[in-house]
Amino acid sequence: MDRIQQNLADFIAGCDYANIDNKYIQDIKYRIIDWLGCAITGAHYPQSTIARQFFSQSQGIQEATIIGAQGKYPAGNAALVNGIIGHVCELDDGHRKAIGHPGSVTLPVALALGEKLNASTEDFLKALILGYDLFARLGQAVNPSHYATWHTTGTCGAFAATATAASLMRLDPQQTCHALGIVATLASGIQESFGTHAKALTIGNACQNAIYAVSLAKLGYTGSPTAITGKKGFISSTCTEAHLDILRNPSEATLISDTAFYKIYASCGHTNSPLDALFSLLKQHTISPEHIKQITVETYKVAVDITRELKSDTEDAAKFSLPYCLSVAILFGEVSLRQFRPAILHDPDVNALAAKVQVVESAEATARFPKRQASVSIRLHDGTQYVAQVMDATDEVNTHQIEQKFRAATSHLAGQETESMVTPVFATPILTTSWLA
Repeated sequence: MDRIQQNLADFIAGCDYANIDNKYIQDIKYRIIDWLGCAITGAHYPQSTIARQFFSQSQGIQEATIIGAQGKYPAGNAALVNGIIGHVCELDDGHRKAIGHPGSVTLPVALALGEKLNASTEDFLKALILGYDLFARLGQAVNPSHYATWHTTGTCGAFAATATAASLMRLDPQQTCHALGIVATLASGIQESFGTHAKALTIGNACQNAIYAVSLAKLGYTGSPTAITGKKGFISSTCTEAHLDILRNPSEATLISDTAFYKIYASCGHTNSPLDALFSLLKQHTISPEHIKQITVETYKVAVDITRELKSDTEDAAKFSLPYCLSVAILFGEVSLRQFRPAILHDPDVNALAAKVQVVESAEATARFPKRQASVSIRLHDGTQYVAQVMDATDEVNTHQIEQKFRAATSHLAGQETESMVTPVFATPILTTSWLA
């Protein structure tokens, strides 16, 4: 029998915080700040408000905080709603090769269970690191073919969230293996939901299902020990080309949990490379929008399929529209949350410029995916043409930029409102004292 799943479980259950390199610990602390900024911003989105209203009405044991709600709720409900809240603004961190958002599925679970269990800071941070690590491993094992139709953050994210939950609930290796087997049959998420409220529900669902899987396993419920790699398991069912080596031999010495990137643009990750190329052009040349005749983007097939159409009816849709994102980048010099407000979504100048954007596939870029290759060509009415190409997305960011991003993401909230959002979360023992030191 393939022991990959059991080896993963052994590592999750036996990981020693003392053996984790300090670079991973410092990295995960900044990812907490980054996610909190996204959650504070996302707390008032319609999908967050609806989810909070629905799930806060459910009666149950008082265990964990739902951001923006009074009182406490069952940990599963809190993780589900906070999972939605932390993802809706599309500024949460991601992993290029795993093709998904590890923070969105691990932090809501760690916060809910950390609060419920009165977890120590060390246990909290270790659980997050383990979740990030499994997300990066499993996402790379199934992608890029998995991403043809599946939403990796919901599918692989359910396993990552389970790793976080199993660590915090101190499951033994056998229980952890069962939990991974249980969540394998619960993991879900389809790309057809992109551009709708259901996309964020995929993340919340992964968070809640992880807590259910771990809670059941702790009580003796069983799951297949080969649910991940078996002939009819998760990997065989959801991808056409598996890369199993990355799942083997996990340890504190081989962690890959700091390989995720921080998002700077408030739009789908597949818009990032074209935006990098465009901004490099705008730095080199002064280009007046009225002089532009056509903009052509050449990039990989996944990005073309998901983002080529001009969509500006809603914020959710516009964030998956390269024509819209390039248009606001030219007109406003940024692609932040401000560019997705209703007044700009329906601005005739924005949409007129967006209509000049053509997005086409580059066979070379498709062959190099999951590297994010893209080129942008701007042709003016007088025949002048400017071209820039990037061979992958630019993910370099420093701690100062992360702190700036947090402030920018929460700048629209009044000080008292920000405090009301953050205080219940920081009031939990896991985030008190000098945990960020």
